[in-house]
Amino acid sequence: MAGIIESVLGPLLNRGRNENFVSVDIGTSSIKVMEFDLTGDRPRLVSAAIAPTPAGAVVNNIIQKPDQVAAAIRALMDANEVRGTKAAFALPGPTAFTKKVLLGNTKLQDLQQNISFEASNYIPHKINAVHLDFQVLREVNQSNIEVLLVAVKNEVIHSFVDSITQAGLEPAIADVDFFALENMFELNYPERKGDTVALVDIGAKYSNVVILQDGQSLFSGDVSVGGRLYTDALCETLGLDPKAAELAKSGTIPDNVDAQLVQETIDRTTDHISSELQRQVGFFWNAAATDRSIDAIYLTGGGAQSAGLVEELSAKTSLPVSILEPFKNIDVGESFDKDYLNEIAPQMAVSVGLSLRRFSDKVHAVS
Repeated sequence: MAGIIESVLGPLLNRGRNENFVSVDIGTSSIKVMEFDLTGDRPRLVSAAIAPTPAGAVVNNIIQKPDQVAAAIRALMDANEVRGTKAAFALPGPTAFTKKVLLGNTKLQDLQQNISFEASNYIPHKINAVHLDFQVLREVNQSNIEVLLVAVKNEVIHSFVDSITQAGLEPAIADVDFFALENMFELNYPERKGDTVALVDIGAKYSNVVILQDGQSLFSGDVSVGGRLYTDALCETLGLDPKAAELAKSGTIPDNVDAQLVQETIDRTTDHISSELQRQVGFFWNAAATDRSIDAIYLTGGGAQSAGLVEELSAKTSLPVSILEPFKNIDVGESFDKDYLNEIAPQMAVSVGLSLRRFSDKVHAVS
């Protein structure tokens, strides 16, 4: 799988048997819980649920109200009869420092012992202030190996661990949301493995962008635009409160509000978001240093459902743009409400990627 990181939890990790995990994706606007059965030929969906994040619970990508987030997770699990006890959870991309570096070719055991020293030359934080993980991607030559470093500040990861523990789950695997996004894409779109594609996950306050080529991650980063911009623009332009703005954004125009002005505000925001995504995707593609052009863009996340965004971004980039289908190659039983799954699907891409995680799925290119 692309972009595998086993865990940034280090010694906090309790490696038990290779069981199914409950995936927990905690965002600023919603909390997602999902469970797969991976014993068959195809992943089988066991449960999937989503609920709003408590107001003010996540600030600057740190969970400030772990008790409220834990209660929301527990309520989702109880309502959907989720039985798992170990959690695979996503950390926000902007909180993770990731870098591919060349290191001297060495045995894996020696690298594990020395990785903190090696990483200190690249990570812009004190080593004792972060949780660190790595993966050996490839052996470049007899002298060098390419290593992916991942570091997340302790205060960030501890806030997520506290919330998940209070919900009655054992934190087992931590992943970065854009790595989970890559794994979801690999499962559902094997026919595109030989292409160069951009995956754009549009959240409430920021968007992840991942450039994949031949099934490998070339570049990943975040853009400070998201679906919340629609709400903010409607509040500012029409003087609406956030609740009324959310209704207007979804098509329910409050009384005494100019519907045409609402639409003009939405269209102007769509143009701004698509312009910023076009600029950043181009920047990330240049940073990836590939001589091949992007073949297609796939959107996911709650903001991807914004009316006209797919068409506007396609027009600006002159590329095919479509909405990702995270359940495309998932076995979904007859007991699930298909309309409900279709409604929440754009917000569940990271959850699908998390649900595929196992302790044994990270493979190093050296032994």
